Amino acid sequence: MREAPRFQAYRGTEPPRFANRIELECAKLLDFYGVPWEYEPHSFVLQRDENGRTTSAFTPDFYLPEQDLYVEVTIMKQSLVTRKNRKLRQLRELYPDVNVKLFYRRDFERLAVRFQLRLAS
Repeated sequence: MREAPRFQAYRGTEPPRFANRIELECAKLLDFYGVPWEYEPHSFVLQRDENGRTTSAFTPDFYLPEQDLYVEVTIMKQSLVTRKNRKLRQLRELYPDVNVKLFYRRDFERLAVRFQLRLAS
């Protein structure tokens, strides 16, 4: 992302490099409300091959340390979210103590209206 705002509530060590506009808008929203956040601070291994190499992992977009909550955001069409939902189920099975919330396109459409966000189409 070209836009690089100065974040006040960001708790990471390196400046975040967002994968898409919705991640940037989510970060701006968290920052506006003073919610401490980190960007992609941890990857959770979901599968390993016979040599112990990671073959599948899940890296949530944000971590909110005060809530001990990971947040994944997606604006994919609902019909294309199956793989992400499968990974989220695996994460919950393998790491039952990890709190994670997935926000879908419809959630962001509601937020966009309320907070006048610009969503990618």
